[in-house]
Order: sequence, then structure tokens, then C-alpha cells
Amino acid sequence: MRYQNPQLLLALFAIAIPIIIHLFNLRKYKTVRFSSIRFLKEIKQAKRSYSRLKNLLILLSRILAITFLVLAFAKPFIPSKEQETEIDENIFFYIDNSFSMESVSADG
Repeated sequence: MRYQNPQLLLALFAIAIPIIIHLFNLRKYKTVRFSSIRFLKEIKQAKRSYSRLKNLLILLSRILAITFLVLAFAKPFIPSKEQETEIDENIFFYIDNSFSMESVSADG
């Protein structure tokens, strides 16, 4: 598999952004003690595994979305046998908009 714009694959480093955000959100919060905390601890224990799984699935979906978006912009294709044997040629256009190019001669 080849890409028409392989330089765009460098944008895959953007995957680090949701990972960093996810790691910053894992910080510990201050504990506040008050009466009847026993009921809150039971609720917290019940929701802890569900919350952890939910956060990991959200992180995975964000990473996959960025990956697929970058790969789509890189335009992947599978070359045919004829295309593999061809020599890649680069074509460059140089546009000169200086004053010397604006001069008018007798020929036009």
C-alpha cells in the first residue's frame, strides 16, 4: 500500500493529544468527609469498573478517529503492477512574479 501524500502521516503524532488529555484527567481529587459516606462508597464501587471501561472506550474511539482521518487525508492506494515499474517523476513549477517578468517587449 502506498500513499499519495505520505508526508501527512506525520500527523499521526496527533494521537498523543487525546492520550495526554486522558492522563491528565486521571488525577486524584480531594476527599471530603461527611456523615453517611457508607452509601456513597457502595455506589462508587459499583460504578468504578463501568466508568473505567467507558473512559477507555472513549479514548480508543478518539484515537481511532484521528488515525482514520489522517489516513484518509494521506490517500492510500494499492498500485497495480504497471504502476510499480514506472519511474516516479517530480514536476516542479516555478512562478516568478518579479518586476523583470512584468516588462513588455515588442513581441508581447
